[in-house]
Amino acid sequence: MPLLLHGTVLRSGRFPAPHAFTTRLGGVSGGPYASLNVGFRKGDPAENVVRNRELAARAAGAPGAVVALRQQVKDGVVILGQAEEGDALVTDRRGVAIMTYSADCNLLLLADVKAGVVASVHASRPGTRGRIAVKAVEAMRSLGARDIAAVVGPSIGPCCYDIYGPVLDDWRAFGPRFLSERGGKTYLDLKAANAAQLSEAGVRDVEVCDLCTACRADWFFSSRRDGDESGRFGGLVWLE
Repeated sequence: MPLLLHGTVLRSGRFPAPHAFTTRLGGVSGGPYASLNVGFRKGDPAENVVRNRELAARAAGAPGAVVALRQQVKDGVVILGQAEEGDALVTDRRGVAIMTYSADCNLLLLADVKAGVVASVHASRPGTRGRIAVKAVEAMRSLGARDIAAVVGPSIGPCCYDIYGPVLDDWRAFGPRFLSERGGKTYLDLKAANAAQLSEAGVRDVEVCDLCTACRADWFFSSRRDGDESGRFGGLVWLE
């Protein structure tokens, strides 16, 4: 399902909560972090990232500054206000925009607007292996969510995400249906893996974005494509 570009951010046409996925456009960072890098990275001054987050919030139409965690590339889920480190942020507070950020990993946005609960999830390969999507749904339900919608945002696609060695062995045991063979390499479909976990957790409306971050250098940062010196784009969601 395609997302639609609104200025410098992307939005779903059917996700029920106000939200946005940022692109790399419209920021103040330079070099390999040009220009809207929303993740604190060695080589990009912190003041640039702070300013970029302000610009991202403005471009998204978010209420005030965004709130984000110090991400761990694991499967920790945090209810807003309970911790500062993790890879998924859940809240029932209105007027607070929450964000996770990535340079290839899945960003998942979840919402039950009627119950008043939303989540932003950084679903890396290790996080997906740890079933972070399921854990985020469980955390939302602990706050009263019942009818949850989700969008699986831009990330590296099975066109580009080849895995090998112990990682491949692990995924052959954990999720072989998300692997495909081509040209002597094995590719992982991380989006399909997270969409399946959301469905298994009882999320009935799961939209999957078809954009590959490694393919679209014009819109996205990609650590697989560009290496460690790569910025981060974000997934924002909030309750009005």
